[in-house]
Amino acid sequence: MPTSRRWELTAFLIISAAAILSASQWPAFPYFLDSYYHLAVIQGFREAGGPVLRDFWEAAPLGRPHLYPPLFHLLFYPLSSAGVSPLWLAKFWSWLAFPLLLSVVWVTLRGIGASTRLSCLAVAAAATPYTLYLAAVNYLPATLALTAGCGILLSLAKKRWIAGGLLLGLAFWLHAGIPWLILLSLILFGLIEKEFRHITWKVIALGLLTASPWLLHLAHHLSALRIGTRPEERYLDLSIFLLILGLAGLKPAWQRRMPMGRFFVALFAGFLPMALNYRFRYFTAQGVFTWIVPAALLLDQLFEKIRPSFLVGIAVAGLCVGAPVLRGTSDHIAVQWGDTSLRILSGGETTPRIYAQPLFHEKLMGELAEAVRAHSKPEDLIFCNVSYLGGMLNVLTGRATTTVMLTEMREKPLPEQIRSARIIVWAKNPHETAAGESNLRQIISAAGLQPTAETELAHIFINPAATEKKQAARPVLPGGFACGLILLAVGAVIWDLKRA
Repeated sequence: MPTSRRWELTAFLIISAAAILSASQWPAFPYFLDSYYHLAVIQGFREAGGPVLRDFWEAAPLGRPHLYPPLFHLLFYPLSSAGVSPLWLAKFWSWLAFPLLLSVVWVTLRGIGASTRLSCLAVAAAATPYTLYLAAVNYLPATLALTAGCGILLSLAKKRWIAGGLLLGLAFWLHAGIPWLILLSLILFGLIEKEFRHITWKVIALGLLTASPWLLHLAHHLSALRIGTRPEERYLDLSIFLLILGLAGLKPAWQRRMPMGRFFVALFAGFLPMALNYRFRYFTAQGVFTWIVPAALLLDQLFEKIRPSFLVGIAVAGLCVGAPVLRGTSDHIAVQWGDTSLRILSGGETTPRIYAQPLFHEKLMGELAEAVRAHSKPEDLIFCNVSYLGGMLNVLTGRATTTVMLTEMREKPLPEQIRSARIIVWAKNPHETAAGESNLRQIISAAGLQPTAETELAHIFINPAATEKKQAARPVLPGGFACGLILLAVGAVIWDLKRA
C-alpha cells in the first residue's frame, strides 16, 4: 500500500473511532447545561413560528432581547417542528460534534494542499485532548463557528472570496465570540501575507455585510449584557504537550513549510485575546484548536528528520493515548497522565469533571416536570431558584420561566421574578443551612406562597396572586423562509468553492 494511502486509512480509522466511541456516550448525552438553553430557544422559535428578537420563554412575562445568534437553532428548527424529541436532538448534536470537527480538519487541510501525513497528524492531534472533545460536545455553536473558520481558510486558498465572506457572515450568526477572533486572525493574515491581502479584505467586507443585521441588533441592546467572572476561570485544564508542540510549530508555519502556513500563525495570534477574559475556554476549549495544525506540522518535520520513522509513529500513538494534562486550581495543580479522548471514551478512568457529566435524571426530572404540568396551565409562568433547572423545566413542560439561563444576561430582582410566577419550584439542597431554610420561609411568607406538591428533587408552591401569562413574540421571518435563506447561503458557498 502506498504511504499516502496508509495515512488516509489512519485518518479514516481515527475519525471512525471517534464516531463509534462518541456514540457509546449516547445514554449520557447531553452533558452539562448548555444544550438545555439551546433546546429552549429552538422550542421558542417553534412556538413562535420562526426566529424572534425577544425571548418570551424566559424573563417572562415581558421577556428580554434575544441576543444569542439564531443560526444554530434554525439548523434544528425543522426537526423540532416535525416533532422530534428535544432530548433526542441534544443527544444527536452531542454525538455529531466530535467526528464532524475531525472530518473538517482533514477535508480542510487536504483541500489547501497539505500532505496526507500532515493532515492525518492534525486529525490525531485534534482527537487527543479530552478537553477538546468536551468542548466540541458542550459548545456546538462554537464548534460550528470553528468549522466555518476552516471553510474560510479553504476559500482563501482557492481565492474564493464569496464563499469566504458568506462563511464569515454565517459564523457571526452562529456564535457571539468566536467570529470576532476569526476576524482578528483574518486582519492579521491580510497584513502579513501580501499575496492574500486583497482577497482577505473582500472576505472581511462581505462577512461583515452578511452579519450586519445581527450586529446592529446586538449593538442596540448592549446594555442588556454583562461581563462577569465565570466560576470556571478558577480552574486549569491544560494539554501541556499539545501546547508545547503548537508553540514550537509556529516557526515552520511562519516559514511556509506547509500551504497557507502563515494563516495558522495569524489564527494562533488572533485567538490570544480569549486568554484575557476566557482563560479556561482558551486553554481547554476553542483556543486549543489553534494549536492543532502547528503541532502537527512539527510532528510532520520529525518524521522527516528521525529514522526509522516508525519510532515517531509510536511516539505519536503513545501521545494519543497517554498524553498528560495539567489540572487543578490556583491552590493545587497536578499532572494527570492519559487524559485523552480515545482512552477515556474507551472506558479509561479520569478525575470527574462536572461538564463531562449529564445533569438530566429521567426519573427525578420526569417526576418534577409531571408535577409542574399537573398544577399549571401551558400559559402559566414558573420560577425556579436554580436557573438552569428552570430552563430544563421550560424544555420539558413548555412553561415560560421568569428566570434567565445565561449568566451573561441581566436579571430582574428576585422578588419580582417570584411575584410574576404562578408556580414556584424550589430545588432541595441536601446541604441547606439554617440560614437558607429561614430565607426560604421568609420568601414563602412575603409572597404568600402555598405549598402544593413535593418531589424528591424540589418543593413546589403556588402563587395565588400571580395573574401574568406567557406572551409569545412574533417571528421576524417565517421559520421555513429563514431555513430557505440558510440553504441558499450554503448553496452559494458550495457553488463558489466548486466552480472552475
